Amino acid sequence: MADKPKWVRWEDVKAKRPTTPEEREEARRANEAEVAAWRLAEIRREQRRTQAQIAEAMGVGQRRVSDIESAALLRTEVSTIDSYVAALGGRLRLIAEFGDQVIPLR
Repeated sequence: MADKPKWVRWEDVKAKRPTTPEEREEARRANEAEVAAWRLAEIRREQRRTQAQIAEAMGVGQRRVSDIESAALLRTEVSTIDSYVAALGGRLRLIAEFGDQVIPLR
């Protein structure tokens, strides 16, 4: 016999959603990181390359590439992301924005 579907109460969902501006900003940043990680993984798949191949080009283990592609971008050092992008044949650009001032950092 199949398990019954597990229903989630709307009240429980509402209770977990971000409510403060800081929580909403953190949720937005986490969502952006997840989308960026998915897009990077999609580029790798379009190139018909495996995580192991990218890891070898970066000089790291396959697990590290998996972490990067699993939305760990917010917790990943810039040099690691730079290596990942370079292994895909790309170039990482890093900028700081202060209102109308844009400062290239890399």
